[in-house]
Amino acid sequence: DADGDATRDKRAREDVADAGADDAKRARADASAGGAAADENATTTTTTTTGAVALAGASGGTAMVQGVPEQWDDGAFAAWLTELGCRRVSSKKRRRWTYGFVTFGEVGDRIEATTAMERVEFRGRCVRVKQAKAKGKTGVASTDGSTDASALIERANANARRDIRDVITPLWNVSYGEQLARKKEIVAEAMRNITRGVRNASNKARKSGRRADVGWMRAALGNDKLCCELGGIVRSPVLDGYRNKSEFTIGPSANGEITCGFNVGSFRDGVTAVAPPTGCRNISDTAKYLGDATQTYLRARATDGKGLPVYDKRKATGFWRLFLCREAGTAPASEHGWKHWLRTGAGPPKPSAGTDGEIKDPDATDRVAFTYPDEEFSLPSPSGEHSDKHEVLVMFQVCTRGYTDEQVKEECDGVLAAVEEAVAKSAKPINLKTCLVQFWDGVSNVAPDDAEIKNLRTNAPSEKSADIIHEHMCGLQFSLSATAFFQVNTVAAEALYRLAGEWASPGGQSLLLDVCCGTGTIGLTLARAVKKVVGVDIVEESIRDAFTNAKLNGVDNTDWLAGKAEHVLPKVLNDYKTLIRPDGRAPKPFTAVSVLDDPDLSADEETEAIIEAKETTNAELVGANHEFDDVVAIVDPPRAGLHRHVLSALRRENRLKRLVYVSCNANTMATNVIDLCVPQGADGNGGGVPFTPVKALALDLFPHTAHVEAVLLLER
Repeated sequence: DADGDATRDKRAREDVADAGADDAKRARADASAGGAAADENATTTTTTTTGAVALAGASGGTAMVQGVPEQWDDGAFAAWLTELGCRRVSSKKRRRWTYGFVTFGEVGDRIEATTAMERVEFRGRCVRVKQAKAKGKTGVASTDGSTDASALIERANANARRDIRDVITPLWNVSYGEQLARKKEIVAEAMRNITRGVRNASNKARKSGRRADVGWMRAALGNDKLCCELGGIVRSPVLDGYRNKSEFTIGPSANGEITCGFNVGSFRDGVTAVAPPTGCRNISDTAKYLGDATQTYLRARATDGKGLPVYDKRKATGFWRLFLCREAGTAPASEHGWKHWLRTGAGPPKPSAGTDGEIKDPDATDRVAFTYPDEEFSLPSPSGEHSDKHEVLVMFQVCTRGYTDEQVKEECDGVLAAVEEAVAKSAKPINLKTCLVQFWDGVSNVAPDDAEIKNLRTNAPSEKSADIIHEHMCGLQFSLSATAFFQVNTVAAEALYRLAGEWASPGGQSLLLDVCCGTGTIGLTLARAVKKVVGVDIVEESIRDAFTNAKLNGVDNTDWLAGKAEHVLPKVLNDYKTLIRPDGRAPKPFTAVSVLDDPDLSADEETEAIIEAKETTNAELVGANHEFDDVVAIVDPPRAGLHRHVLSALRRENRLKRLVYVSCNANTMATNVIDLCVPQGADGNGGGVPFTPVKALALDLFPHTAHVEAVLLLER
């Protein structure tokens, strides 16, 4: 009844502090138990009355708990779970939700908790526990599926036994021609979304009385809604072993054996098992060989009862977490440019669509023969066997919480000896140049940029300028540290960068903005063709590498800035604005007011503080000494795309006439390009003249996976 709910809610709230303390105490107890290797390597076995047994690599996953009081917040929900004795990894609930989510470490914990929760009633209705799954950006949503003990164990075991090829290379059994066709269509659909987005925004602006002319819209609507020409897809010259960097998780397999490989699923879905990279076509032979050597050594140590345990996500305890192998100088040489690898075939026909773009016949199965080539046209797999430039860097990640310095040193010395012995015995030469260990005690394996790293051979703090390897691409040499970003497919990346450089077409007096520059690859490739390059990236280590790479190649007309692009780029454009020759069409005064007042462009006080500048008149610009004829930009953002402040700064600089957008996520590219192309303000030019999409290409940098790169040229 209502009074009972109120009483229970009050007691739950009073128990919040105690619940938090209990959770913290349990976490400390788990951490303090970290020194006992044999105990931690043991795994609890869950058996049901029907005889179903959970595998060692199966976890409880995430459950959706329905029918709880909507007035509860996260703390009250957690207190209730603690009161019921529910052992868990985490829980989540917000006010006004009549449901919450609980993630369990062990299958047995989930079975016991489900039984306890489903005995409870609120307002005369029993609590129900269902399986949960991810649902887009909204987090987790319920899905049908039995939650009885046998079904839970069966599902967890099936997830733990997944074929690792389906996880890492889901297109491994699809012909390469069809892979290319599918990926080209991903980019094509993103281009249609650009057309739809700009059209919808323009119609909305027109209805409110603002000017919203889009000169390219008619042509796009008559060309399958593609915002511009899609010239095809550039295939990867190499299909096997192309990754120059592999990160392997060290953890238990489905059967509980120490394994160096990949997670076969997500922890939220009830999977902690790790499988070796057997059959993964994208992983190099060297990475597989050294990963297997690490696995063999750790298993032998565990058998002898001497080694420290692998990290267990369910308990947040253990020592060994990751093994990273990075290679350079192995990519096969190609005398061909990117156009040699361009494939323009149309692939399979699309199902028929109506005027609204919706598929009218989703079951259409008509197919035509693919005109794309298959594997026989590929270059050989990367290998250091015949290269004097081959270099290898390895790094282990460990969690030292609960272990002594002596234990840590013994483990690190042992694994170093094992890897070096494997290198010495290898049938193919391996130039193991750098061996490192990274210390990180956080929950996730993703360590911050400032995480401590030591050189395994010297036991001294890592010197980022010395603990590196050198990659060769586009006629340049690049210095790579352990964690710096670099494209994983060297040969295909060279085609990508040469394409981007050609499309940017900078003049000898251009200012080139290399946004999200990484280690400076694109900027350095084009540095000799421009007056100056200014690169921006959020990763400080990548910026340090960019400076090193510029010096290594004798390039002195570059500058590299660390920080968020949305913060740094407006300041860069403000600093250089008087040095850029004004547009002959009499540019608008350079001021932030049009951006901040534009109803279609969001901004905040932080943006205003960053981009605030005094109004500069045409006369002042014309009378200045100009070092640069124009501004050219190449952006290569992470999967999340460009921040809206970066988009504002790029669009506002009217002397920026050409922008090349390189994307690893076609969906976020479409969102960003809509912002750059849609008319804004009363005259359509608010916040800067809108860009026009000119041409696009898809590029396959990741064969056998679902990922695809896109390059889109914008002009104004």
